Amino acid sequence: MGLVASQARLMMLLSRKTDLEFVIQMISQRRTALAFQSTAAANSYPQLANQLRIMDRDLEIQQKNLETQHKIVITEYDGIKKLVDKNIDLSFKTFG
Repeated sequence: MGLVASQARLMMLLSRKTDLEFVIQMISQRRTALAFQSTAAANSYPQLANQLRIMDRDLEIQQKNLETQHKIVITEYDGIKKLVDKNIDLSFKTFG
């Protein structure tokens, strides 16, 4: 992979990483809100509290899936970053 292609891939991976982090943050906030709602509902409406627990479980699954994708993106980003650094070193050694 050439230097320009590697750099473009790095930028794409950085964008994906940032998007994943944002979605994970949003899910965390939704889960926090659900926890507060669940606590209030548990006292008054047990059936509603059960539905909120199911929603929280679904959000937890989504969050874990996104965290796995995030780890994959970071791993690929680090690998391509090393490749770019290696290409830069080789280029400067050739011309230097």
